[in-house]
Amino acid sequence: MWILLVEDEKQLAGNLKRGLEEEGHVVEVIRDGEQAELQGMVSDYDVVILDWRLPNRDGKQILQHWRKEGRDFPVLMLTALGDLDHKVSGLDAGADDYMSKPFSFEELLARVRALGRRKSEINDTETVSTGPIELDSRKHKLNICGIERTLRPKEFTLLELLLKEPDAVFSKTQIAERVWGSAYHVSDNTIEATISTLRQKLGESLEECDEVSWDDSNSIIETIRGAGYRLNSRC
Repeated sequence: MWILLVEDEKQLAGNLKRGLEEEGHVVEVIRDGEQAELQGMVSDYDVVILDWRLPNRDGKQILQHWRKEGRDFPVLMLTALGDLDHKVSGLDAGADDYMSKPFSFEELLARVRALGRRKSEINDTETVSTGPIELDSRKHKLNICGIERTLRPKEFTLLELLLKEPDAVFSKTQIAERVWGSAYHVSDNTIEATISTLRQKLGESLEECDEVSWDDSNSIIETIRGAGYRLNSRC
């Protein structure tokens, strides 16, 4: 994989670069936040490893800018800040996974592999659709009844997962692994809240469609008791 490593600690960056290259990856290292932000706008990496605290611009600001501009490569955020608020803040900014320093290289390597697999699975098809809902993963755009709509990063990835297999049931564990990159770093409440907000946004958009009659937003993404969730392709 082609990996961008954004880390200002010289020794740590060097160690990670050597370790990742020994695994066969191509690694580009940047230690300045502003430079990293610009580089992420012109290159499409398989995985980005992004430190939170950087010179000139912090990792959260960089990530928010990338996601706003439609840059959807998987991002693993690194930080010495291990409290829950910072973790949630990083994930809400668009991070796909999160690791607190210090960490083991073996764990980082496993997470990088998981993120790389998820990107490969999602990018197999750039545009997916059902009924009036059409999603372009490469351009990070969603259209419903021909009108462009806006979703938060995790909502977008979740909808993409569901659209690729309409009527398939996904468990919370599967959703956590495919959307957040790990089943161990996201709570059931977070998944349920993301499902709820996505349902609401889809329902509101479909209500504006003249050619679509949709009475119950809860049935757009159905809850299958004891099994998980699925997108109702009849929308």
